[in-house]
Amino acid sequence: MGKKIYLSIVILLSLFLLLISVAPAVASETAPSDKYTAITEDGVELAMKRYRPDEKASFRKNGQPVILIPGMACNFNFFDVHTPPGKTYDPQLPSPLASWARRDPYIKQDPMRYYSLPHYLWLQGYDVWLANYRGQGREPYMSAGADKPYTATDCGIYDLPALIEKVYEVTNKHPVWGGHSMGAAMAYIYLEGATYEDGDRTRVVFDPALAQERNGGSSKQSLKGFIDLDGPPLAAGGTSDNLADASSLPVYLDIRWLTAIAGDWSWLTYSGLQLLWSFYAMLGYPDLGVLNAIFLMNPNNLDPDVMAYMAAYGADGISGGIIALFMGNMQGGTTDGDSHADRFARITLPALVVADGTLDLTDPEEVYGVYASKTRNPRDAFIKIPNTAHTDLVFGLSAPTLLYPEIGKWLRKLRK
Repeated sequence: MGKKIYLSIVILLSLFLLLISVAPAVASETAPSDKYTAITEDGVELAMKRYRPDEKASFRKNGQPVILIPGMACNFNFFDVHTPPGKTYDPQLPSPLASWARRDPYIKQDPMRYYSLPHYLWLQGYDVWLANYRGQGREPYMSAGADKPYTATDCGIYDLPALIEKVYEVTNKHPVWGGHSMGAAMAYIYLEGATYEDGDRTRVVFDPALAQERNGGSSKQSLKGFIDLDGPPLAAGGTSDNLADASSLPVYLDIRWLTAIAGDWSWLTYSGLQLLWSFYAMLGYPDLGVLNAIFLMNPNNLDPDVMAYMAAYGADGISGGIIALFMGNMQGGTTDGDSHADRFARITLPALVVADGTLDLTDPEEVYGVYASKTRNPRDAFIKIPNTAHTDLVFGLSAPTLLYPEIGKWLRKLRK
């Protein structure tokens, strides 16, 4: 009974937010030359952006393809930090800069790119692709699929194959997948060989042969490597009842209007985060239950302008199905009797797993547990970045000097 009441409250809140949300921006008349579209098995068009800092710069067509995809309620601007046309940001960069950035004319022109992982990878010669899973994105890079409920399982079963195949079709190379949070969780689902039984979206089964092919095989669905940026530990599947519950919630919560306000009042948001984080630190980072959701950013590891950009451009919305699975604490399970250990053991792909330094939405020890549970590959690596939280791990003050070089070092080893 308590669970039903809880879900009813979530439904009512969701409906209220839907009523006051604003529509997305109108699509551009012409698609930019860096835009690509992948079409999923269930007919959803997904938007991709092949990264370059401006239209005069070349794509890294000879480089190793790397796909970057964000987590829950975010679009790929979460990675693609830059100053949008008509906006002014003035981040205070350190002196000296990280060695990789010191002679870069693009960072000199737009200092925001110093906190851009795709820009770092592009400078290192990698062919970077940014992807928006279903329901996410800002025009002209908005993916379809917000018109019906979806879960991370849908993204792992439908979206990943389409995105990976598109990059392979264009480059004829097996890409590396890089996902933050839910963007990593959906990759675990994919690498474990998850499918829907007879097309039934409430029944997940796992195909060992499909898992083997996706983990470094030779087909168009194969990956070369996997970068997990603080992904949740229990990623795969969902029981039949849980997935059915997810389908009963409202379609999509558009929070762009709310994050735009947060971006406009970023000084207030930043100051509030500083106060909350200080209080949190005084308590020694205890497990505060639902309050941990507040501490997804460590303000001491953030430039205020980068935080304002993320609030204004990095967030989009969330499917009711994802709300049901996360808020209901529905932690997975399948219809075919597989255990979590069985499924994680099927992951043999070289993996770099990165945890933040805080017990917040994720627990660093549990993130390590995922890494330890997969079948060991000689090129596997695990790192924990100190003094970071779940989101600023990727674009915080320490990212250019701690995270990005570690990713670069691991990718270089992957080539050997």
